[in-house]
Amino acid sequence: MTKTKYQLISDEIRSKILSNAYPKGSNIPSETQLQKEYDVSRHTVRQAIALLVNEGYLRKEKGAGTFVDDRYLSPSLEQKKQQKTIGVITTYVSDYIFPSIIRGIEQELRKDGYSLLLASTNNDLEQEAACLEQMLNQGVSGLIVEPTKSNTYNPNLSYYLSFKERGIPVVMINANYEELSLPTVCVDDTQAGFLATDYLLNHGHNHLGLLIKLDDLQGKYRMKGFI
Repeated sequence: MTKTKYQLISDEIRSKILSNAYPKGSNIPSETQLQKEYDVSRHTVRQAIALLVNEGYLRKEKGAGTFVDDRYLSPSLEQKKQQKTIGVITTYVSDYIFPSIIRGIEQELRKDGYSLLLASTNNDLEQEAACLEQMLNQGVSGLIVEPTKSNTYNPNLSYYLSFKERGIPVVMINANYEELSLPTVCVDDTQAGFLATDYLLNHGHNHLGLLIKLDDLQGKYRMKGFI
């Protein structure tokens, strides 16, 4: 079903709140500014704001403006958080090593009564942002993430700060974002690159080539071991 203009505006403002573009307690643009920014009527802007106030993301203060509510983690989300659900975001789901990884995570979660909420980015940064918003809105108890294009600039890092502010632990797998200090489970790709190169050299192969993905840290570190 096609969304109305006010719903689209509220979606964008909500995304800015979740990504910390509008930090908790900050004053969002005035109704007049939003009206000009989105080229809509004042009534449409007020509908969008009213929806977010009702959801707990915004609060209005007479004479002061509209603010990001520092209690925007609404009771419904808190209740979901108690459902013992762990979010898992991988770049892919059905290919390569991912089916085994996902099965292993799910098996361990079940032992402690947790369920799994799965999402995939297809190694696309816009889809990663959508996945992170989904996890924040669902109120997961924890998050396991394989980074998307971990060796390139990532505009989604502020979402991870939102998880930290909510006290939701995040663990990276296979790689990490070097700008963030998060626990990571991964192989030693530098050592793996070195061992593979050393093996070939010791078996008389002196003209070696290397095929890697440089947009991921795995490729960067494997190249380091190769060199």
